[in-house]
Amino acid sequence: MAGPRKTTGTTKRPGAPAKPRGTGGGAGKAGGAAKTAAKAPPVKLVETAPAPEITVVTPPEPVVTERMVKKVELIDRVMTATGMKRKDVKPIVEAMLGEIDKIISEGADMQFPELGKLMIHKRKEISNGEMVMLKLRRKTAVKPLAEDDDNG
Repeated sequence: MAGPRKTTGTTKRPGAPAKPRGTGGGAGKAGGAAKTAAKAPPVKLVETAPAPEITVVTPPEPVVTERMVKKVELIDRVMTATGMKRKDVKPIVEAMLGEIDKIISEGADMQFPELGKLMIHKRKEISNGEMVMLKLRRKTAVKPLAEDDDNG
């Protein structure tokens, strides 16, 4: 291990010019200002970049609809689409909903070309019945329905 550093008592470099007292850094402002004025102005090495344009981007809000289509509205929509009367449409819609209920109870998947593939995702028994979660897989390109002149 090295011992203590020996000093010679002077901190000047050999051959350095003597500095006059009173023109040092903090105490004498007048002497320091004259010294700075004599120097050339500092060179700017890097130009400052212009301030970037700030664009606030907000994430899209998820679309959550609280609207629920009930059986009465479904019957009205079928009436409008087919031009049939309510007394003719209602038993057909009710029979179709009953059959869909039976198919879900059996645990079978359904395939409707106009709608997509309807699969049972989860089942859970609850106190007042059964909760069934369905998954609907749809294609983005919709097949056209049968032509008007087609009867089959």
